[in-house]
Amino acid sequence: MTEPVAQKVRLEQQILALKEIGLVLESTMSLEEVLTLAVERTTHLMGAQRSTLFLMDESKELVSRVIDGEEVAEIRLPLGRGLAGWVARHGQPLMVADAYKDERFDETWDTASGFRTECVLCHPIRGRNGRVIGVVEVMNKVGGDVFDEADQVLLGLLSGQLAMTIENSRLMLDLVGKNRALLETKQGLERRNQELDLLLDLERLVARSEDMDTLALSIIKRTLKLTHGTVGMLYRLDDSGAEARVVFEDGEEAQVMRVEPGMGLAGWVAVKGRDLNLSSPELDPRFSEHIEARIGAHLENMAAVPLVSSKDGPAQGALLVGNRRFGNVFDESDMAWMHLVANRLAGALEYLTYRERRERDRRLATVGRLLAGVLHDLKSPISVASGYAELLAQRAGGKEAAEDLEQINKALGRVTTMAADIVAFTRGERRILSSQVLVPELMNELERQAAPLLNAAGIRMKITLRSTGSVRVDSEKLLRVFYNIVRNAVEAMEQQGGEVIVVEVDQLGSETVFSFTDDGPGVPEEIQGELFDSFVTAGKADGTGLGLAVAKEIVKAHGGGIEYETVEGRGTTFLVRIPN
Repeated sequence: MTEPVAQKVRLEQQILALKEIGLVLESTMSLEEVLTLAVERTTHLMGAQRSTLFLMDESKELVSRVIDGEEVAEIRLPLGRGLAGWVARHGQPLMVADAYKDERFDETWDTASGFRTECVLCHPIRGRNGRVIGVVEVMNKVGGDVFDEADQVLLGLLSGQLAMTIENSRLMLDLVGKNRALLETKQGLERRNQELDLLLDLERLVARSEDMDTLALSIIKRTLKLTHGTVGMLYRLDDSGAEARVVFEDGEEAQVMRVEPGMGLAGWVAVKGRDLNLSSPELDPRFSEHIEARIGAHLENMAAVPLVSSKDGPAQGALLVGNRRFGNVFDESDMAWMHLVANRLAGALEYLTYRERRERDRRLATVGRLLAGVLHDLKSPISVASGYAELLAQRAGGKEAAEDLEQINKALGRVTTMAADIVAFTRGERRILSSQVLVPELMNELERQAAPLLNAAGIRMKITLRSTGSVRVDSEKLLRVFYNIVRNAVEAMEQQGGEVIVVEVDQLGSETVFSFTDDGPGVPEEIQGELFDSFVTAGKADGTGLGLAVAKEIVKAHGGGIEYETVEGRGTTFLVRIPN
């Protein structure tokens, strides 16, 4: 083949290769794939052993993006270092016949890779504004020749194609990035609007909620709708333990139950103040079969978040949802919604508690004012009744009449002191007049006072004294506590047909413990957590809800404590502890 013919064939091959590289650069592959394939074709087109593509980064350093022919670590070159660095700084192509004789050559890469560079051809890659954005470098002409002017022209054509591809790709990435940022901003605004709608909805629900039950029902139903759950629980810690309100998505009221603090999954979240998200709750050691049975639904999955009204404050309880309709686990979005609801709910609970306490105080103040007036008005008729009772006793004569008169006077005195004690309670006052009293005498007096009540109901009271010593108490006030407990027991037992109240007195360490056990229906679950609060009553048409509240204050004034245990359908035991 003659030289002109060979040159023509070579030129045709180069044109074909340029077209192929152009097609590669216009493909829809990723930039990394496109550049890798383009450099491979460049190596073949230029008849070189190796090729490297350097791109300028934000720190104005050259970084090797593609190295054809060898898998080596990334190469970074400051401007001016090495042959490629010189080309990037000066913006001129460079052709070197013997690299090791050129003082600009950096042999670091050869040393690291084991490759020996002989001849080199470098060409800058310029962007649309003429700025150098990279360098393409080919090394070692196949066959032992050196690169010539024709190779330089050809590499210049290739660098132009590479420049267009790189800049177009960067523009596309920038456009995609801006679109993504706009989409994220749009999604963020939509999410924020949804959060604001939810907060407004929660505010309306809280404003319409008159008590804890209506609040729990409305909030839990809203949370179930957000998270696609079918059952929810509001778990709340209080002074006497913990209380759970359970709501089903199609339910019309909240199911209230007392639970042991910290027990179960919601209890753990409330005590620890941490989230919980489980796909198989029954496999978790914190799971409580007892609580699940009381809920009346098997939990296939669940999520719970603590109720915290302030950043560093303790949790007031927990909000739990379960049995998600779609999927077997609640996702991050569900947890985010739950946190938003829980934060507002915690504040609502604090406000509701404050509102109930304020209303209770207002009612107590009203009762106190009314009783103070009644007490003043009672003094005159009580004095008259006492006077006539004394006249009747004098006319009847005898020891028995004198004893009857004493009982009448005591009963009239109790009416006055009971009213006075309630007035003192409404004002937050504690007044006791203590003296040393024998336990048997105290119990005998209780038996005498309670006899009419017990006889009318057909209920027996069995008293067992395992302590017969004395206690320093205000006997009138303490007897009022005991009588109130007995009267409550009688009223409860009449509903179920109970027969006996067992009273036991024991000496336990430095305390005398008075125990009152009935076989009635037990304390209703809905009032167990607030039994000693003012105006709390259930099942009594004429109950005021002040008896046990006053009783607790009387016991506290003695330095003691009062507590109870109850079992549904089996009865209740009250314990009154008085220090010796």
